[in-house]
Amino acid sequence: MVRAENQRAELYRRAVAFFETYDLLLCPATITAAFPIGQRYLAEIDGHRFANYVEWLAIVYAITLVACPALSIPCGFTREGLPIGLQVVARPRGDAAALAGARFIEQTLALGPITPIDPRPAA
Repeated sequence: MVRAENQRAELYRRAVAFFETYDLLLCPATITAAFPIGQRYLAEIDGHRFANYVEWLAIVYAITLVACPALSIPCGFTREGLPIGLQVVARPRGDAAALAGARFIEQTLALGPITPIDPRPAA
């Protein structure tokens, strides 16, 4: 437990140092576009097999480990029509910056009209 907490504290220090230079971190919301609704979790990508449900979500939970506020906004679709999300991350306790950054991105890229798809279209 002590080793894990020390590692988390080091990650936190590195995140704080990052935000001394940058206002926001923008990154994919997940490592892949949406997968079929009946699929429980992403089991493999590009030949890499994931051992469990949470392993493929590291890009999301890593932000949680360093206590940074984050939100995800839709930012487009793949060629196949699958939704893609953008994660907007701010410094610890920087909730207002994350919200303002997301609003700026949505307005600048005209993302407001993007309508979420229905994952279960009518038969």
